[in-house]
Parts: sequence; C-alpha cells; structure tokens
Amino acid sequence: MATRPHTLLEPGHEAEWARLNAEKREALTPPPGTPIGELLRRGQHLSSQAGLLRAVERGDERSRS
Repeated sequence: MATRPHTLLEPGHEAEWARLNAEKREALTPPPGTPIGELLRRGQHLSSQAGLLRAVERGDERSRS
C-alpha cells in the first residue's frame, strides 16, 4: 500500500510555519532608509507576481472543470 508524502499542511507543523513566516517577513521588509523609488519598484514587482499567480490559478480552475 502506497503512503502519502507528509506536507506542511498537515497538523503539527505550527513551529515550522512560524519560522517560515518570520523568514518571509524579514525578506519582504526593506531596510530603513530605502529610497521611495526602490520601494515603488519592489511594490510593482510584487503586484505583477500576484497578477501572474492569479492568472495561473484561474487557468488551473478551468483545467479542472
């Protein structure tokens, strides 16, 4: 009988999620004194990534129907 691989989505991984979320916050928080132009560039980049993710998710939903 085949066993399912364990994932972080299963209960019991709260500490790992906390560590990953802290790493994400640190990576996404710009250092103090970052110029406004750089902050805008980063924001535009994140916005375009979010748009791409939404498009991929919509495409995945269509492929399932």
